[in-house]
Amino acid sequence: MKKIYLLLALLTISNVALAQYGSSQKPYCSELINYAKKNYDSRDSPTVLMSSMLAKVERYKIDGASVVIAYIKKNDFDFNGTPYIFCDISDERWRAFKNEAIYGSWGESFHKYIRDYLCDCQ
Repeated sequence: MKKIYLLLALLTISNVALAQYGSSQKPYCSELINYAKKNYDSRDSPTVLMSSMLAKVERYKIDGASVVIAYIKKNDFDFNGTPYIFCDISDERWRAFKNEAIYGSWGESFHKYIRDYLCDCQ
């Protein structure tokens, strides 16, 4: 039920984008990121020390559903990373991502548990 609220919110953002930019446009990822950062119920941001791939990773829960914003480095000197948003990350998937990363590699764990859930936005 709670996931329906997130879906409705994302659809509202999509409808605003469609009305503003035409029917062939997907919502902007930056709009989804801003929505998550402003409307979350809870947030988790583990420290990704020693990761050559991730500068930062944040999980936002909104009405029971969750998204992950990953800041992916372009090179070893990129300390901020570029944000990408990943949708519908379950509690189990998030826990597995963190647990494996702590004892292994943040990048490998990200590829295994998060990467395939990129949100459908532009």
